Amino acid sequence: MSRKWIFIVSLLFIALCGVVIAVFLPIHEVRADTINWQLDDFAFKLLPVADVSIPIFSITYGSIALYIIGNNKRPMYLSKAFFSYGILLLMRIITLSVIPLKEPDSIVLLEDPFLNNIIYSSTNVGDLINADLFFSGHTALLFGIYFLSGRKLFYLILGVILALLLLIQRVHYSVDIIGAVIFAYIAVRISEYLVLRLSKRS
Repeated sequence: MSRKWIFIVSLLFIALCGVVIAVFLPIHEVRADTINWQLDDFAFKLLPVADVSIPIFSITYGSIALYIIGNNKRPMYLSKAFFSYGILLLMRIITLSVIPLKEPDSIVLLEDPFLNNIIYSSTNVGDLINADLFFSGHTALLFGIYFLSGRKLFYLILGVILALLLLIQRVHYSVDIIGAVIFAYIAVRISEYLVLRLSKRS
């Protein structure tokens, strides 16, 4: 399969995964509220509570821009990224279903125009998605970029800073952060294998 068609397939794949998780999240939110499973996170006792939405937003989308700029000469870098994130979205559906954690009482609403208005929007006006916890999508995205970029130290540092900010915002538990790193690695490896297999198809 040509690089052009692999790119098209990866783009359709991530779009489909985005639609699926957008439908799933409001359903999951109701279930998490019903189960009401919260954790007593030791990290919350060590870190302050604050609204750090702007730094979180800046690091997340700034890293995406830097990945695009810094890797545009690497073969199929966008296709690998699209497949990786699509796989992460599907993995999150599974993990959220198995571990339906409820957000901490001290959560500070994360202001993310893209996620809040597109991915996390629901049919009910004013209905917020807060219980999309295990594992952290923001952290997984950042560490996915880290693995896709050949483990550059710069992205590792940004990933650690982002993880701390998410804990300060109280939008994730520590276990969500740790899990995100593991699943990001798995998703990237699957994506690289998938792209390799597709490129060998005639």
